[in-house]
Amino acid sequence: MATPAQSARYFLYWLAFFGLLLFAFTLFVWFGVLALFIEQDSSRLSLVILVGLLIASLHAGYRAYKIDDEINQARVIAISHTPHERTDRSSIASEYRLLIDKAVSNGRLPTDSANLGVYLEKRVHEGHANGWFIADLMIKLGLLGTVIGFIFMLSSVAQLETTDLNAAKLMLTQMSGGMRIALFTTLAGLSSGLILGAQYQLLDHGADRLFGIIVSTTETEEIRTSQSNPAFTRTE
Repeated sequence: MATPAQSARYFLYWLAFFGLLLFAFTLFVWFGVLALFIEQDSSRLSLVILVGLLIASLHAGYRAYKIDDEINQARVIAISHTPHERTDRSSIASEYRLLIDKAVSNGRLPTDSANLGVYLEKRVHEGHANGWFIADLMIKLGLLGTVIGFIFMLSSVAQLETTDLNAAKLMLTQMSGGMRIALFTTLAGLSSGLILGAQYQLLDHGADRLFGIIVSTTETEEIRTSQSNPAFTRTE
């Protein structure tokens, strides 16, 4: 059985990932790519996407820290068997054990209530439940920028009324501006969505691990209760 000393490391994994992200951003600035985004994307949508990526990444780091803490709390309960005295009552594991205690006091085994399992699964994932929506939103914002860029391109073609060489050059300039908007926003949206998806996949893995620890602890307690009290039976 795991011990409290075996701390969860999801926050460290996130820190390593975020460190690589910062290194990539440093190269991004060093080689002038960020300046290129600012100059070439007149819609500024790519900058909005990048700022959203930063905020969402910091939130993912906070959630990774919280998941580590919840896992450690659940392990303490698994070791001590006295959750109400030695752990934080506000932890997910402690809240779930309180519900289990109420179920047992009403004459039911913990596994008799499917609603408790649904509640637990929701609790361990709710802190980052919107993460996948945000990652998908980044991709859709990139596609929105693609549409905006093509609109700029088509509008420049529609404005061309003569075959004058200067007018054609102006049209090509406007078309290239629209193409830059489309390409830069698509690049920002797709890359941000992938980066956030990797971080929230890590959080989902941590939440699933927390769920498994809490459920296995509960099942162990149920077996211990049944062995110490053979007269305990399920109520229909």
